[in-house]
Amino acid sequence: MTMYTVMPPEHLWSGMWNEGEDTREVKINGLLMQIRPVSESEAVIVRLLDCPLEAYLDPANMPGSKVPLSVNLGPT
Repeated sequence: MTMYTVMPPEHLWSGMWNEGEDTREVKINGLLMQIRPVSESEAVIVRLLDCPLEAYLDPANMPGSKVPLSVNLGPT
């Protein structure tokens, strides 16, 4: 890949390989997803990891959608 830009490479690629802040992998409604908690009772979907293909078509599973967290929900 060739990139033509006047930006210095350190600005262009800064943060490229940083992991997301405070993300967890959980299974919600049978879908394994990566989430980022925003409060004690709510999280935002970062990405789907393991699910049927039709789950990607459901707007409720879009990255950025909010999902409720229950007390018994833990990492898989």
